[in-house]
Amino acid sequence: MSDTLRIVVAGGGTGGHVYPGIAIVECLRERAATEALFVGARGGVEEGILARAGFPCELLPGYGLRGASLARRLLFPVVLARGVARALAILATFRPHVVLGTGGYASAAMVIAAVLRGTPRVLQEQNSVAGLVNRRLARFADLVLLAFEESIPSLPRGTRTLVVGNPIRKLPRAGREAAAKRFGLHASRRTVLVVGGSRGARTLNLAGADAAPRIAEALDIQFLMLVGASDRPQVERRLGAAKTRVCVLDYLDEMQDAYALADLAVARSGASSVFELAAFGVPAILVPYPYAADGHQEGNAAPLVARGAARMVADAELDGERLAREVTDLMSSPERLGTMGAAMKAWATPDAGQRAADAILDICKKKDPVRLAA
Repeated sequence: MSDTLRIVVAGGGTGGHVYPGIAIVECLRERAATEALFVGARGGVEEGILARAGFPCELLPGYGLRGASLARRLLFPVVLARGVARALAILATFRPHVVLGTGGYASAAMVIAAVLRGTPRVLQEQNSVAGLVNRRLARFADLVLLAFEESIPSLPRGTRTLVVGNPIRKLPRAGREAAAKRFGLHASRRTVLVVGGSRGARTLNLAGADAAPRIAEALDIQFLMLVGASDRPQVERRLGAAKTRVCVLDYLDEMQDAYALADLAVARSGASSVFELAAFGVPAILVPYPYAADGHQEGNAAPLVARGAARMVADAELDGERLAREVTDLMSSPERLGTMGAAMKAWATPDAGQRAADAILDICKKKDPVRLAA
């Protein structure tokens, strides 16, 4: 093996499939000289995320099966074969020591290509129920890295797994004063963060827009809302005069600023969201996405609810009135919020990226231990 570890990280479709790969590469670079190539699918959010993060990226033609029409399902074997052919060409050129698949169509094509070439394969599963790609390919992986122990029953019997938690980006600790200034909000005023993931969430957006005018002034609180581009005009219309206590953004890469200011979060329970909230000790009202595969967002939220770190509200039950009640109840008890925040922090897995990187290096050393130093 050369002195530089070469790794292909394949996955995308959502930020939740991209950010753990970035986090693992960051940790690998702390341990060894590492050259990383990310592979995603055309049309996915990964292209923008990786461009902003400064990582090279190859995009495969193709699409995932979930939600696809019958015609697209019938064409999928041909599309996948084309994706695998392109993935084989990438492997032949880049010659990685290992392929890391994080889920989604691009992960499937690249991991299949790695099987055909005999390149070591590691899968990373973010959610409490393993996704379709990881369930199908787990038997061909050298190792499956898990965020939740609850994922194990959803994988084929005999799969080699390691529970490490979900690797999250290395987000610097921001100061509350600086964060408040960035958003045009007040550092001394308690803040509710409403965030629906990398693309926003309509249910959360509209509930937040309806709740803020009801309670912001009465409770002397403010809102920071990350709503996605499509919902922003409607959110701002609903806020009306309450806009003076609300900052509305389409998207935010520097989430550390949002977490530094948040006293309470209203969020989906995607894996990246819950693990980042835990790392920053932000108590939460979690609203699982009702159409998530296999109901995995409810499974992601369950351990936090059981530990008293979060509350869970069904998507169908959330509106402005319900959110106003929940926020009022929690904001009226600073002691309860503090207890929830401490429980969040206790559940966090800050070393997940380091443990994942160590496991990948171990696999690479066993394949070719001569040149890559410990």
